[in-house]
Amino acid sequence: MNNNRKTVGLALGSGGIKGLAHVGAIKALARHNIPIDYIAGTSIGAWVGAHYAVYKDIEKLETYTIGKKKEKLHSMFELTLKGGFIKGNKVQHLFEQWLGDAEFQSAQIPLKIIATELINGGEVVFSTGKIAPALRASMGVPSIFAPFEYNGMILVDGGICNPVPADVAREMGADIVISLNLDNYRLENLFKKKDIDSISGVSSRSINLIRHYLARHCMRSSDVVIEPKNSHEALSAWKNYFTHDIGNQHVQLGETATKEKIPQIKRLLYGPATSNPTIAE
Repeated sequence: MNNNRKTVGLALGSGGIKGLAHVGAIKALARHNIPIDYIAGTSIGAWVGAHYAVYKDIEKLETYTIGKKKEKLHSMFELTLKGGFIKGNKVQHLFEQWLGDAEFQSAQIPLKIIATELINGGEVVFSTGKIAPALRASMGVPSIFAPFEYNGMILVDGGICNPVPADVAREMGADIVISLNLDNYRLENLFKKKDIDSISGVSSRSINLIRHYLARHCMRSSDVVIEPKNSHEALSAWKNYFTHDIGNQHVQLGETATKEKIPQIKRLLYGPATSNPTIAE
C-alpha cells in the first residue's frame, strides 16, 4: 500500500437489480487508478463487492454479473411456501460455485458483509469464515427469500438495518469512504398521487420513504456519495435481467455516475484533508 496516499473504502449499498451499477462504479475507479483498500457491502452490494474482493478481476466480475455466466442465476429461483418465496439453498450453492471455499481472511481486498438478525433486529457484520453463507444472509430479502438460519441466528437482508454501510467501511480503517447509494430516486417523482389511493400503494410508498431516509442516515460517514441515475424498480425487475439488456444499462449508469466524481476523489486521495459531502434530503 502506498504510504503517501490515504486509504479508500467502498460502501456498496443494497438495491436489487440496480446494484449492477456497482460493477460500473468499480470499473470506473479501476480505469482511473483509484485504489480500493476496503469493501463493505450490503445485499447486492455484498455480492458484487465479495466477487471483486476475492478475485480483483473486472472481466471476471462482468462475466458473472452481466455476461454468459449470469444464466446460472435461474437456478436460484426454487420456490417454497415457508417463510419466503425462495428457499435460498441453491443461491448459496451458486455462491459456492462462484467463490469456492473463499474465506474473508483470504480475500485480496479486506471485506465485510452486512446482514440483519430478524429476532433481535441487530446488525450482523461478517468478517471471518466462509464468504458464501454471509452472502446468502445479506441477500435474504424478506418475503422473497426464506430467512437464513446460521450459527443460532435467523438472518435476513442487510439492507433492513444498514443499506449503505459507510460506517463499516470507516471502521475498517478507510481514510476516504466512497458510498454508492441506489435508493436515490426523488421522492416527488416516485409515485403519482393516484398511486397511493389504495392500501398497497400507501404501504409501498411508506416503505420507500423509510428506505430513502435510512439510506441517507447511513451515508453520514461518507466522504464521497455516488448516486447512479436509476429509476425506482420493483424486485420483479429481476425477471427482465435474464431476457433484456437491463444489466448492461445499470453497469453503464454506475460507470457514468462514478466518472463524474473522479476529480473529487482524486483531490481527497492526495489532498490534505477529507470533507463530508452534502447529502440532500
